Amino acid sequence: MSQQEQWVNQLKKELKAETLSEFQSDIEGLRWEFTDNNKSLPSFDFSNTSNASCIFYSFYKVKDAKQSNIEILKDLNQGTQGLVICWDKLPDFDQLFNGVLFEYIQSRVMVRNTEDFTLINQWIKQRNPANFAVELSTFKEDATLRIDGFSMYAVGANAWQELAYVCKEFEMQLHKIPQHQEITVEFGVGENFMIEAVKITAFQWLSEALITKHGRKDLNITLRARLGWRNKSVGELHTNQIRQTSEALCALVAGVNQLCITPYDQFFEEDPSELSRRMAVNIGHILKEESHLVWFNGRIKGSYITTHLIHQLCNKVWEELALTEGFEDKLKSAIQATISLRKMRISDQNDRFIGINYLMNTSEKQAYSPKETGALGLPYLFFETI
Repeated sequence: MSQQEQWVNQLKKELKAETLSEFQSDIEGLRWEFTDNNKSLPSFDFSNTSNASCIFYSFYKVKDAKQSNIEILKDLNQGTQGLVICWDKLPDFDQLFNGVLFEYIQSRVMVRNTEDFTLINQWIKQRNPANFAVELSTFKEDATLRIDGFSMYAVGANAWQELAYVCKEFEMQLHKIPQHQEITVEFGVGENFMIEAVKITAFQWLSEALITKHGRKDLNITLRARLGWRNKSVGELHTNQIRQTSEALCALVAGVNQLCITPYDQFFEEDPSELSRRMAVNIGHILKEESHLVWFNGRIKGSYITTHLIHQLCNKVWEELALTEGFEDKLKSAIQATISLRKMRISDQNDRFIGINYLMNTSEKQAYSPKETGALGLPYLFFETI
């Protein structure tokens, strides 16, 4: 009898059960049971990314430059390490960054079009801010290439769908970008701790396989996780805080280089509340300064259970990447099916979310109707509006 069989028999004895429960996710299409024992690991070396210290960022979607400047200065006063900034309408940069001492922080600006990119580059040449990077989804000189998995998470995609989207874009860019190009890959972090940690780790495997396949070991890849809003509730402040803490912990365990903890009410209110912003900053402080979790960044590796799930994800994504035609149409159709399944499971309470469809707060909640659009033209998914 093998050592594994002895272990399984002992589990059955202690649990007084003839069979052992297994993990299976209809949403993710992943499964694991006790008899699975996938010990095979790739020969890639992740030490450059997995063991790097993680920098914590605050998120700002600028609507009014003066108001965002007030928020930025408050967050900096409370110890945030970095800024991630985007906008729909070009702001006044001098007003937005008034009083910001760039030499002490890291700043990332996500630009959507070449016109905004040209204008902010002009401002950079005039002001020469330190530690300041501009991220663009298409390659431009003097910009960091940004591959946006977060927008897939935001519309309700599952792990393999987000990974497939990111890896397809990543592989397409490998043929276009020059040597030593800086790349930021951004993922959302969802509600299932194990699956989300596995997703981020799977990208490390897949990206290493792709850069090895195409001979692009020269690239500088930064992995960022950004916490989102789909499982947050407009009326559950403390529940949201626990969710954010769990998601931030998940990203650290998976081994990201940057972690952006966003206010839970970013799209519930006209502007995030001062309290929600302070909560977001302090989650990072507690995980770093008190729990010292940055000492253990990337500790998911070595787990047989997670390794088995990573193999499933990588195999699925690798099959999708082999498609030469119809990739986007097939992916969009799969995402729409996943969104429908999410809605059905939430409505039926097969998937339970505290304060959203389970253990409801009887107090009256504020109505809201978010209209943000994510990947493939699909709207953001908010569980509370289902």
